Amino acid sequence: MIILDDTLLIGQGQVRFCYRHPQDECLIVKVPAGPQKAQLQANHKEMKGYRFLMDKHGRLDCISHCHGLVDTNHGEGLICDCVRDADGHISQTIWDIVHSRIEYDLDYILATVEQLCAYLVDKDIWLFDLNLKNIALSRQADNTYRPIVLDLKGRYDNKEFIPLSSYIGFLARKKRARRVQQLIERISRFQITR
Repeated sequence: MIILDDTLLIGQGQVRFCYRHPQDECLIVKVPAGPQKAQLQANHKEMKGYRFLMDKHGRLDCISHCHGLVDTNHGEGLICDCVRDADGHISQTIWDIVHSRIEYDLDYILATVEQLCAYLVDKDIWLFDLNLKNIALSRQADNTYRPIVLDLKGRYDNKEFIPLSSYIGFLARKKRARRVQQLIERISRFQITR
C-alpha cells in the first residue's frame, strides 16, 4: 500500500486529488476526492481511456501515461507520469500559468495549444476533456513548451444521454472539434482581459 500525505499533494480536480509518488519522482498518484460514484470510478475510466489510446495509436508523446492501479491510504490510486520541466520542477497547467504568473507569453501559449489540437485532429486522437487544467505545459531546455494532456477519461466519462460520440468516429470528431474550439476560446479570453 502506498501512503500519501498532504506534503505530497500537488493538485486537485472535481473528482480526484493528485499526489507526488512517495518513492518515485517520475510518477504521480491520482486518488478519489470522495466517496461519490463519479469520484470512485474516475481512475478506472482513465485507465480504460488510456488503453483505448494505446491500442489505437501506440505510444503518444502528448499524454501523461498511465501505469496501473494501486492501493493507497486514500483508496484505489492510479499511477501516471509526473510531467516535469527540463529543470526538474513539476510542470504547470495552462490554468496555473495564466492565473499565477505575472508575465507570460499568451500568444505563444495559444500557438502551442493550437499545434497540439492540430496534432489531435491529424492523428484522429479521441480526447474530449480538453480544458485549461487538464493540459500541462512542460518547459523544455530551450524555453519552448511541450503540451501534455493529463486527463484521459473523457471517452468513458461521456455525459451525453446516449454516449454515441464515444463509439462513432464521425460524432467523436465533431465533439473533439467543439472541445478544441472551446479550449482555444478560453485561452483567447485571457488575451482580451489582460
